[in-house]
Amino acid sequence: MKQFTLNQTVKLIEQNKITLLKNEINRCHSGDISQIINNLSEEYQILVFKLLNLENAADVLHELYDEVRENIIENTPQKNLFNIVDEMDSDEATDLVSELEEDLADEILSNIDKEDSAEIVKLLKYDEESAGGLMQTEIIAVQQNMKRDEVIEYIRKNVDDAENIHYVFVVDDDNKLLGLFEVTKLLLAEKNKQAIDLMEDEMISVNVDVDQEETAHLFRKYDLFILPVIDAKNHLLGRITVDDIIDVIDEEASEDAYKMVGLENEDRVFTTPLNSVKKRLPWLSLNLFTALLVSSVVGVFQQTIENLSILAVLMPIVAGLGGNSGTQTLTVITRGIALGELTIHNTSKAILKEITVGTINGIIVGSAAMLMAYLLKGDIMLGVVLGVAMICNMFIAGLVGSIIPVVMKLLKIDPALASSVIITMLTDIGGFASFLGLATLLL
Repeated sequence: MKQFTLNQTVKLIEQNKITLLKNEINRCHSGDISQIINNLSEEYQILVFKLLNLENAADVLHELYDEVRENIIENTPQKNLFNIVDEMDSDEATDLVSELEEDLADEILSNIDKEDSAEIVKLLKYDEESAGGLMQTEIIAVQQNMKRDEVIEYIRKNVDDAENIHYVFVVDDDNKLLGLFEVTKLLLAEKNKQAIDLMEDEMISVNVDVDQEETAHLFRKYDLFILPVIDAKNHLLGRITVDDIIDVIDEEASEDAYKMVGLENEDRVFTTPLNSVKKRLPWLSLNLFTALLVSSVVGVFQQTIENLSILAVLMPIVAGLGGNSGTQTLTVITRGIALGELTIHNTSKAILKEITVGTINGIIVGSAAMLMAYLLKGDIMLGVVLGVAMICNMFIAGLVGSIIPVVMKLLKIDPALASSVIITMLTDIGGFASFLGLATLLL
């Protein structure tokens, strides 16, 4: 596979060696091509994409960043776009069509192969984040009574429609899934062996309506390479391959990371400033509101702070460590929910464990802080106030950091969304209230 870099691409464009660039870029893997295009300027993105042959264009288009893909689609002649969509696998074509304006989507569906169009329309009915939204309908499925040579001949006739054939599915006359077998079994099978003799009937399958996260969990749990998709009556509808699941895992991880800092939509390095502002501003506005709540708690103890200015120096320590502890707990619990580790039976145990960890950490860190405050100011009571406040706040961090994502999950809200800002607000309020409250009483 040809290795080609972004710098080489730019250099050939600037030297106007377009024919050479066309030859070189089309020898690269689609993953490398998409990475190069993603990092080019808008003008160069369009130029390089137009140089791709039909097969590469079909493989690359769905791998591009959203804003890059939109730019390229807008600048690609419709006839070329029809051909590219026609070349795509059904799952990738469906994802693309679902993102387009309705008029353009209808235009594409009207101008591509009728059979492909019908498959896309069928797939568009499924939730894009379900097994049905992930699956591709290009599969090799044979009747249970077909003999070895008949199966081989069937594969030869249909190999162009279903790429990466590693497993052959076996169905009955009503297209109900009976089992599957590896293609390599055909090499060892006797001539008179039927598909039903080669298949394994104990297998993992997934219902078409199952969420993509649960589907990914099946791949992870059972070390699957491919997963048949069925309906409620066990009819075979399609397949999901591991490369699709890797994309889901990456997408879910990125989505959770973005949501934990208040970004529901991806905000990439080269997203336009205006779009980045639109994505970040709502969350910053919510942060402003929560910050006002926290500051109002501090305002209650304004007289105490004026009398003991050292408190203003030590306050961020209490709030900062509480916030970090809460975020640690949130990360552990959210990951447990995502991986299916938390169930109705063990959630209370997990919450108790996190509260215990937070309290123990609070005692250890609070004791160290108490000693440091005493050595710094020579005031044992100041150290006691700081130490006890830290224990209280890290207890709060363990409590809210574990309960809030669980409650949000029960309310069918993504635990990654809003959890971090709520936990930070509560640990800040808890930390300031306990620290300043104790200081008012004891100092």
